[in-house]
Amino acid sequence: MRKLLLILLLTTTLNAQERVLFIGNSYTAANSLPTMVAAIASSANQNLACSQQTLGGATLYQHAQSNATYSKLASQSWDYVVLQAQSQEPSFPYSQFSSQTLPYAIQLVDSIRSIAPCAQPVFFRTWGRENGDQFNCAAFPPLCTYEGMDSMLHRHYSLMADTTDAYLSPVGSVWKHIRDTDSTINLYTSDGSHPSLAGTYAAACTFFTMITRMDPNSITDDQNLNPSVAATIRQAA
Repeated sequence: MRKLLLILLLTTTLNAQERVLFIGNSYTAANSLPTMVAAIASSANQNLACSQQTLGGATLYQHAQSNATYSKLASQSWDYVVLQAQSQEPSFPYSQFSSQTLPYAIQLVDSIRSIAPCAQPVFFRTWGRENGDQFNCAAFPPLCTYEGMDSMLHRHYSLMADTTDAYLSPVGSVWKHIRDTDSTINLYTSDGSHPSLAGTYAAACTFFTMITRMDPNSITDDQNLNPSVAATIRQAA
């Protein structure tokens, strides 16, 4: 009987559904990243239920002031809550970042721990724009190139995660690896900012790996990408 109970407990643990809430904007909504994460996890026999609370162009400040965001956070028990900032705000100079972004990152993580105490907060480390942020280039030269913008995003997302003792999903780092090693894979749409299908797939594989702690090569769903492209992205993750 004890052996049977142990088998039942292991089976329950392995098949338990984990719930993931994505809070962000169009980078998260593009190609329905949460839906893709759930789909590729299913292909690897993992059960993730993913939902989203997104608003185009939303900053962390806007989510921190949003009743809809807090209502979604309180709507059920979450295992992970993902926070994605507006695409430019974490790349700005430290003085601006520390006053306009970091306080609201802290506020949102504190709210997650208060409203959904079983949830692990996660920061969605996004990517530099394909050719940098030309609109803000003159005011802050590091933003003039992809490399400079991506470096600032990495620095400040890491700081947000460290400051709040949250997880970091290094999507932008996976994108950088792909950019550095296979220039044939286009991660961007024509605006040089939002993710193509391949870009979202790279993000989904990164989240899958972070949440399940499994090898992304266990994923069998290519999401209508060329199989060799999908395999390259999984390997990068």
